[in-house]
Amino acid sequence: MASLLAILFGGGATGALMASAINNPDSSRAGRIAQVVPQVDPRTLSGPAYADAVPGTCLTWSMDDSDQVTEFAAVDCAQPHRFEVAARIPLSDLPGFGDGTPLPTNEKLAPVGTEQCLPAITRYAGREVDPDGRFTGLVVPPSQAGWDKGDHSVLCGIAASELDGRSALSTGVFAESDQHRRWESGTCLGFTAEGLPGAPIPCEQDHSIEIVSDLDVTGIFAEGPVPPEPRVQSELTAEACLQAGISYFGTDEALRRSTLISTLVNPISEISWSTGSRTVNCGLMKAAEPGPFAVLRGPAVEGLLVDGQVPVAPTTTIIPPPGTDPGQPGQAGQPPVDGSAPPAEGDLGTATVPVP
Repeated sequence: MASLLAILFGGGATGALMASAINNPDSSRAGRIAQVVPQVDPRTLSGPAYADAVPGTCLTWSMDDSDQVTEFAAVDCAQPHRFEVAARIPLSDLPGFGDGTPLPTNEKLAPVGTEQCLPAITRYAGREVDPDGRFTGLVVPPSQAGWDKGDHSVLCGIAASELDGRSALSTGVFAESDQHRRWESGTCLGFTAEGLPGAPIPCEQDHSIEIVSDLDVTGIFAEGPVPPEPRVQSELTAEACLQAGISYFGTDEALRRSTLISTLVNPISEISWSTGSRTVNCGLMKAAEPGPFAVLRGPAVEGLLVDGQVPVAPTTTIIPPPGTDPGQPGQAGQPPVDGSAPPAEGDLGTATVPVP
């Protein structure tokens, strides 16, 4: 198991998430975090890509079938990459990292991330990392060989990650990137260990959501310093996402027979809104018990199974309103899929992706 010291999630959750993983390396949280680390932990690596990296350098790496790093190289930021350097932090300038100090442990480096790296990212990019978005902050230490040769600095930077914590590719520089998490039409999202939407997988495998479209919310959401509340975002996009689902299937009857709903997938957070995000996804899903998501298998438009069964169309000819599913969470009196309190009678339930 690779070390956990490379991970930051930003905001107030950073310390608790990191501490949980460090204190119990067998926990589900630790496993989720560790998904990223083998791909950025260069303790077994050395070379010019790490040694020569400066703010603005973009790095990438490849993995073999055993999840071992096979390549660690600098690339143009316009090309797909996994890490953008925001700063190099000399540990010798910090208390507790004097001469003769061994390569720091996970626990010792965690405060460097929260106290040094996150502010450095904000200074470098002129914007914060959205803890609810598709990027995360990383602290990458040198290899043991590099440390022994006198490289007592760490790289601080930004990386894209999937919902389940796995490393993801991105293109372009962070300062100009949309932080809101969304996917291409036709993408299917798997499951995390907690049963929530996870990383993209082939639609032939078990999945929770199938993306049907992008939706520009300019003119749908009122402009202001903050976006509407998540439930309101779902309500405001309900009709547009319903139409996107109908277009995806070709007819409203085909959508009805699928028993799926077409709804807002992931609401825009305040930080992503403030940095310019105005596009969301509409996606197909179905709430279930114990859920919160039914298990879908196969493309929605061909050979779909829902919880292992061919969908049985409801007897009504009315398409379920977006965000609700008769007799399922999201309907009045039933708990929404995000685990919050049930909506009041007459309210439109939401069906948004609860980001881990």
